[in-house]
Amino acid sequence: MAVKMLMKGAVLPGNSTVELKDFEIPVPGHGQVLIQTKATTICGSDIRCIYREHTGKGPEGYIPGMVAGHEPCGIIVEEGEGLKRFKKGDRVIVYHISGCGVCNDCRRGYYISCKSRFRQAYGWQRNGTIYSCRGKRSHSITG
Repeated sequence: MAVKMLMKGAVLPGNSTVELKDFEIPVPGHGQVLIQTKATTICGSDIRCIYREHTGKGPEGYIPGMVAGHEPCGIIVEEGEGLKRFKKGDRVIVYHISGCGVCNDCRRGYYISCKSRFRQAYGWQRNGTIYSCRGKRSHSITG
């Protein structure tokens, strides 16, 4: 039986605190990579959610328990099957929203305008980038 590797993730519960919780280190799936994050941030919307209850809906809604942080840069340390454009060792930056990839807005690069139910913001509707793994930050993203 394989030992599950854990890392710490920063969660914003909305009560003026930041909680560090244990999360399994993700294994990249099809078309995904694992990035050793070198730098990441939170934005003004995240600050709002440190101090207030999460009341947004849809694209502005937080899913409770998500790891905070977005807009990271780092190095790919592991790759999943089916990866086409990236490889282990590549230095990358990550846009803060992942859209559906097929609508007109996504095909034009306007992921923030995607209206699909598959649109997700890192740190809001999918786990973000503020992790610590054996002293190194890590994050799984779609490639």
